Amino acid sequence: MSQTKDDSFIFHSSSFLEIEEKLFELVNRRPAAIPVITGPTATGKSTLAFRLAHEIKGEIVNCDAMQIYRGFDIGTAKPSLQQRHEIPHHLFDCRDACESYSVAMYVEEATSLLGDLSSQNRKPIVCGGSVQYVSALLDGLEFHGHQPDRALRESIRREIDVRGIYESWKLIDALDPEAASAIAPVDKRRIARFFELYRQTGLTKSELNRRSRERGPQFDFIPIHLDWHPRTALYEQINARVAVMYDAGLLNETRNLMEEYPHYRECPAFRGIGYREAVMHLEGSLTENEARELTAQSTRRYAKRQQTWLRRRKDLLSLLYEPS
Repeated sequence: MSQTKDDSFIFHSSSFLEIEEKLFELVNRRPAAIPVITGPTATGKSTLAFRLAHEIKGEIVNCDAMQIYRGFDIGTAKPSLQQRHEIPHHLFDCRDACESYSVAMYVEEATSLLGDLSSQNRKPIVCGGSVQYVSALLDGLEFHGHQPDRALRESIRREIDVRGIYESWKLIDALDPEAASAIAPVDKRRIARFFELYRQTGLTKSELNRRSRERGPQFDFIPIHLDWHPRTALYEQINARVAVMYDAGLLNETRNLMEEYPHYRECPAFRGIGYREAVMHLEGSLTENEARELTAQSTRRYAKRQQTWLRRRKDLLSLLYEPS
């Protein structure tokens, strides 16, 4: 069943095959537009994108902040080498673990890539659940340089230590609920970055984003939002997925990466969900069972933040899978 409300579109089905067929139908209605498939983690976005790529002879463009890192494969559910052999994939494995990456950098690289592919009559399909990347691309955000200020950042970090990290996040939630919904209450780095920008500009992150939207999107997009209902069904899927990752060798992958990057504590890629818990186990502060449970818990919380962020957008065509 489908419905429209406030110019939004929702298609419900208990069959993932019907979800796939509806996606093909929506994309084929607008063959010149670029599909963007997003949604919470573990919903099957990559599967849909891969099947769509076969259907329309497309090429997949990553929109996941962790899948850009080389070697971080199991914990990010990165497409397999076989899939990447069958279908061209872009913006995967393009950064080392210790390289920082930002929304501005993603938008710049993705916009250039989408332009190049389109000019060559190659069909890009954007896929990923990093909601800030997705929103910046859909809105055509134009970033203006606000250079990191090391002294200011250190001052803010000290303030966070005194106030407490959760209290600092609650302050962001009071100032800018939209930005807070995309920041984990334990993510000290992004909490500090919010306050750094706020001190530099006098504007919240969302206000800065609103001002930068004046340029508008650079492409005609079909934004597809894949989600599951009820939320408990998605949580069960996340729990199962985390178990598969650990059984597939997440701890061994992390151990090898820690050996490759001796200063791993300073590297952004090791802060990703799954890897930070694996590191804690390998360093001896968690048992393996505790690491597994904490990874599942962190992933469930991340999925909830993704859902909150995406449901606020009114331009998404929603495909809602309701497993029986």
